[in-house]
Amino acid sequence: MSSSSPQVLIIGGGLAGLAAASTLIRKGQEVLLLEASDDVGGRVRTDLVEGFQLDRGFQVLLTAYPELKRHLDLDALNLRHFEPGAVVYRNGNPDRLADPFRRPTTVPAAVLASSLTVRDKLLLLRLRRQLARMTATSHVHGADTSLNVNLHKMGFSRRAIDRFFNPLLSGIQLTIGLEGSSRLGFLVLRTLFADSAAVPAAGMGQLAHQMAAALPAGSIRTSCAVARLEGRTIWTETGDVYQPGQIVVATEGPTAASLLEVPVPSSRPQSCSYFAAPGAPTDSRAILLDGDLDGPARNVAVMTNVAPGYSPDHRSLIATVMPGRYEPDCADLVLPQMRRWFGDEVDEWEHLRTYTIAHGQPGFEVGTPMRRRIQLGPDLFVCGDHRDTPSIQGALVSGRRTAEALLNEVTDA
Repeated sequence: MSSSSPQVLIIGGGLAGLAAASTLIRKGQEVLLLEASDDVGGRVRTDLVEGFQLDRGFQVLLTAYPELKRHLDLDALNLRHFEPGAVVYRNGNPDRLADPFRRPTTVPAAVLASSLTVRDKLLLLRLRRQLARMTATSHVHGADTSLNVNLHKMGFSRRAIDRFFNPLLSGIQLTIGLEGSSRLGFLVLRTLFADSAAVPAAGMGQLAHQMAAALPAGSIRTSCAVARLEGRTIWTETGDVYQPGQIVVATEGPTAASLLEVPVPSSRPQSCSYFAAPGAPTDSRAILLDGDLDGPARNVAVMTNVAPGYSPDHRSLIATVMPGRYEPDCADLVLPQMRRWFGDEVDEWEHLRTYTIAHGQPGFEVGTPMRRRIQLGPDLFVCGDHRDTPSIQGALVSGRRTAEALLNEVTDA
């Protein structure tokens, strides 16, 4: 047995596990966090490849998430912000959907955008106002339908649904279409409308690194996978055995299911191919959307237009995002699409790496509860975005509320 079993042992060093650890430590609990891989972050990590910063799958930080300020120093992250709005590519031609609320000088461009009809633009204005009046918990209760059905009922045209809502939200929710929960989709839209999307200058992995750096020395062990969990006894693959007072399983859904023998949550895959280019194919800092829906990339971002430090030199870094796909060879599939958008200059692009992620997000189907059970037994808890919403916000909230539930049980004991 390990020479010292902690008061609380957390399995998993992603954002949920780090949020749980920091919440518990602030309340005076002794915590040890075990992470199976060589670094913290879970699915939110950044690799250095030929000097380029590659986030493991395209990810952005929605700065309106209310939970961020509980756990992160946003100023210290040196955030780089995407341009509000989007650029829709159809038949190889860009159509700029500007956001006049945050960029008043773009009103003419917003009026002229052809991806939305005049009626769609008025409906989007009304939807924006409705979402702004809602609280963060307004979407927790009430009936749910698919986002596709709900947008159609609201009167949006097929053009708006296919050219704007589908590529925008499928890239965020990792769906092929808009079959997922409209409650979650509208929560995402509310967050997008409220503030910007951004990345830390040094990559998305800085979120976890900053949280981990705030914890006491020795409270995290990396490269320490848990092999088995029975009752309050934990066996690791490195040969250690722990018997803590309380256990928090903070891994991604499939791993949590294998440790806890609970149902496996559904998974939404993602593939993301990164390319280095001699120059930027566009000067836009907005997300580029596939308005033709002929993919495979639904979202494309010229990362160096937003965060120049993602490149080690003058070259540009392009991320092509393929939600709902688990295909290792998708780099070859996406290049013809990029040639339709940007022409022959794509022939000079260099493929850096493709991330093919089986569990990019837990599924969130119509009728899925916004929050699920986090206490599975005496002194046994589980957290992660599979217990709340599939997002950075959901992971952080889940970690905090799990820690608070554990503290309440300790107080009541």
